[in-house]
Amino acid sequence: MFLPWLGIEVSYLDLLWNLIVFNRAKESQPSLSDASLGSFVSLTRSVEADDVTKPQVPVNIKSSEAPRLWALIIGINEYIYPTPDLEKLKGAAPDADAMDQYLRTSLNVPESQIVNLRNHQATRNKIIAAFHGLRDNLRINYQDPILIYYAGHGSELPLKEGKVQTLVPADYLAGKTKPIPDRTVAALINGIAKRHGNNITVIFDCCHSGSGTRGDGQRGDTLVRGCTLRPDDVPKDLDAAICKDYPEAEFKARGMRFAEGFSVQGMKSHILLAACSANELALEDKSPEAHGRFTTALLRLFKEIGPDQMTYADVLSKISRIEGQNPQCEGYHRDRILFDAKVRPPTRRCYDVKPVKGKSTCMLEGGKAHGITDGAQFTLYSDQAAVGTGTPLGVMVAKGPNIKPFKSILEPVENGAPRLTGPAVAIQTKAGVSEDLIIHAPLEDEYMPVFQAIAREMSGDGPDPCRIRLVGEDSEAAQLKMTHHQQGRLGLIPLDPLAKKHGFTRMPYTVDSDEDDLRRILRAAAHYNFHLNLNHENNQIKGKIKIEFFPLEEDYDDNCEIVLSPREGENMLSQDGTIEYDIEEDTKYGMRIKNETPWDLHYACFFFDHADFSITALSEVNTKTQFSKDHNLKKDSEVEIGYGSSGVPPIETAIPGNLNVTIGFLKFYFTSEAVDLSHVPQKSPFSETRSMKQTPEGQKKDGPVWGTILIPVIQKRAQ
Repeated sequence: MFLPWLGIEVSYLDLLWNLIVFNRAKESQPSLSDASLGSFVSLTRSVEADDVTKPQVPVNIKSSEAPRLWALIIGINEYIYPTPDLEKLKGAAPDADAMDQYLRTSLNVPESQIVNLRNHQATRNKIIAAFHGLRDNLRINYQDPILIYYAGHGSELPLKEGKVQTLVPADYLAGKTKPIPDRTVAALINGIAKRHGNNITVIFDCCHSGSGTRGDGQRGDTLVRGCTLRPDDVPKDLDAAICKDYPEAEFKARGMRFAEGFSVQGMKSHILLAACSANELALEDKSPEAHGRFTTALLRLFKEIGPDQMTYADVLSKISRIEGQNPQCEGYHRDRILFDAKVRPPTRRCYDVKPVKGKSTCMLEGGKAHGITDGAQFTLYSDQAAVGTGTPLGVMVAKGPNIKPFKSILEPVENGAPRLTGPAVAIQTKAGVSEDLIIHAPLEDEYMPVFQAIAREMSGDGPDPCRIRLVGEDSEAAQLKMTHHQQGRLGLIPLDPLAKKHGFTRMPYTVDSDEDDLRRILRAAAHYNFHLNLNHENNQIKGKIKIEFFPLEEDYDDNCEIVLSPREGENMLSQDGTIEYDIEEDTKYGMRIKNETPWDLHYACFFFDHADFSITALSEVNTKTQFSKDHNLKKDSEVEIGYGSSGVPPIETAIPGNLNVTIGFLKFYFTSEAVDLSHVPQKSPFSETRSMKQTPEGQKKDGPVWGTILIPVIQKRAQ
């Protein structure tokens, strides 16, 4: 972007710095106005301070050393003997190709260290041979990282000994070629771990719901990566020769059991990242460029955050929402950095640091504008030449209040502060918390009010500042995009994959190019995204809470009062965990929630509306109080929303007049103790029109959460 008052081209970083410094000048000289930008150069000299001195651009350090990562990547679209229960897939092989490309291009893994099996290559014998190949590979050193990736059909069989989960090879044929059961996979992984150590990552983009994958739950625009097998497909002595050397891989320690956790040697041999929980479906979209939803989201995350900056557990908290799927992470070492921190991107950002005189802290030349957030950890080295080869000086962390727009104060993590006698450098080795909102606005003059609003928010002007980050157009991390319209107005485009898939490509509002209005809208968007993405998946909750959503019918009781009741047989919550329907004029809707957990719970329900950033409470919401509160969802009971004796009014829906489809989410909180959630709801920052009723606005606040359930809702205008 060209700044005429400076006569230079600037980046996002330069622009934000210029705006923040100018805002500081206006604070010290209230008579200044935006028209005073022409005298900007002289102003900056008078207001520079530690946190607004011109930011340094981090140096990118490139490594020519290839990572010692070894991989087996399997993707099956084409099955040799397809049947109605074993359908051809579209996205599994492309997913495997995408994973292979990520390893080779983003991580510089040599092709000679990757074994690829696609479609008809991935027969039962060749898959097992590939596992043995990893075990017997003399080039693999002990504790070298190993990745095993599978995309294709999975299944589950109920046997006398217990449920058996399987991978389905390309040459599976009932009565002839068997699937690969979990105990076999467990034994094969144990063999690799015994020879090469426990730095093994297993990624499965398939499901194991057996016959549950067929029927009404399958949507017309998706394919399910699961199939139905015959009970005799897994005889008790199948693969006995493989399993006999590893008796711990027998039935008591399943290879792919999600709830129990891919149990091999107490789950210390490897980490499993699975596409969904045991009662969900792993889906791929039937688009021309089909891919699995889990692998797409996973690779998007891997490209945004280096594998050396997050733990396996972090993957679940940082991966984007996946329609109808809740990925799982199982393993004793789930808090370990991916690949045990032995795989790094070929290019890493290097920040300058210097000690703070008389203190145990350091000043880092990087801050909010660089994407640094609360909890980010940095490993310090004496200089750039020592990065990756020399002995680290120590590890330090950036904490919220100490992170300024362009600089951060680092504190020691443990074992005291690094002994710095002078300047040093730092490499980020753990990502901090995710931003509340990641936004793209073109680097053009028309968007200057947007940049000004973000600069003010970033500098902490006002209470409870939000974490907002600007990214380029090519970034896959952006959640919102700004667009320019006639008469200087600005529009917003949601970049949520679910929204794009269903044709929700714009918000129905444009706004004036007013800095204060834009900041208010961006804060509302940040609040919305923060609470929408603040999930705490708990399989003990999710698997034991039954939710139904249905239209309500009106009738009259003996006193001629209107009585609402569910329309018979019309649960609109599909098997893939979404609700999609055409709006019927004057139709009211209700829900039923059944608690089959062993606990008495508190519950709350909110509707998040993508069309206007409103968050509407659809149930009673607990507030902070000194008194204990009775549970409103007792174990072995059910509650009704919108009808019956609950006292909660029915749900009414609408679509803004200039749209034909809207997207939203029903979000349920379930807690064992009463939690104050009154800060979650907010009104739309655009208007009073929204698709469901709302309650007053509150402030953002963190609180303990027992478990959450998120249900996408697609509402269409009846044609």
